[in-house]
Amino acid sequence: MKKRIGDRRARGRFEIVGTLTGTLETSRRFGVRNVSAGGALIDSGVPFTPGNRLSGRFSLHGHFREVRGEIRHISAVPERDGGVRYVVGVHWEASTEIEELLSADALRPAQATFKGTERRRSTRLAPAVGEAQFGQPHWSTVELVDISTIGVLFVSPSALEVGERGELRVRLGERSFAAQVEVRRSDTRKGTNTSNRYGAAFVTLDESSRMNLEDFIGDARR
Repeated sequence: MKKRIGDRRARGRFEIVGTLTGTLETSRRFGVRNVSAGGALIDSGVPFTPGNRLSGRFSLHGHFREVRGEIRHISAVPERDGGVRYVVGVHWEASTEIEELLSADALRPAQATFKGTERRRSTRLAPAVGEAQFGQPHWSTVELVDISTIGVLFVSPSALEVGERGELRVRLGERSFAAQVEVRRSDTRKGTNTSNRYGAAFVTLDESSRMNLEDFIGDARR
């Protein structure tokens, strides 16, 4: 590594010489239109394939359960800005976990958005905006550009949002490093190969990872 010249930050950051990759685990969050013990309709910015399995964490009013389901159907919904969102129908493989969450909350029945005979075995309930979410773990390989004791700059093949959090894991030579990070700024550079560059701050850092990072930076100074 080498010290960046003209860096105005209070803590020095060190540019990675060569290639240093790590793994970033984040959670894709999907809004929930309605839910029952048998299934749910979720909003997604990316399409899914009917028949595929889906696993993740369903949360309602701060309580959550790990759930698994199968994609049964998907429909595209045009947006005013020209984009497209998707409404995804999910069938839960087991209903016990969802029933436990729904039994503790008085949610209003979901309004029907179709005509014809209702074939669902259980009543769909509609949580208010932000009351319920479905989170799906997502892993991507990132390349570190520079690092300091308080944060990191990296390139990711996946698009991230400012404020999004995840767990970064890296091998610093013979040492292991893991930290919860929060994306503070983004810089998408377009060209032959479009890259997503993100500046992230360390949110939580255990003592072992902190010492390994300080040793790694200290070795680079010599």
